[in-house]
Amino acid sequence: MDSVRLTEALGYTVGDLLMISAEAFDARVVRTTPQRLTIDWPWWEADPESANSWDCTIGFPRDPEAHGWRNTPWRLEPDASELQAGDPCFVGIPPTEMRVTAIERFDPPADFGVLPRPDYVLEVGPVEAIEDQEAGYVLYLNSQEPIDIEVLANPS
Repeated sequence: MDSVRLTEALGYTVGDLLMISAEAFDARVVRTTPQRLTIDWPWWEADPESANSWDCTIGFPRDPEAHGWRNTPWRLEPDASELQAGDPCFVGIPPTEMRVTAIERFDPPADFGVLPRPDYVLEVGPVEAIEDQEAGYVLYLNSQEPIDIEVLANPS
């Protein structure tokens, strides 16, 4: 798998200010530990031909003050600290301003264990934590995740 860093692609440019959001969808808590919980991820499926296994779940910190919340725009309702294994919940993205920090193209599409295999990704960071080099998230542009992405401003 080869990847190429780009400064622009598919209408996005490094430095763009984005507003992202996703309406809340039904999900279910699969497992909990004192620090984390995992939920069934409704938009991806495991890639049966992948060299990487994926169990169809995504993990979240249980503590709403945890630094890990800077690494995802997704939010849970009710609050992750209140949820237990088997509980229904909602997962969505409230309107969130993000800055594009990098764009990457995978050719062939990346084998991360999920379908569809990502071909373009936007690396984004939350505007309020843009100085934090560890804060950020990757948006898979060909994903089935129902993320609305609006370009608010671009650097040019």
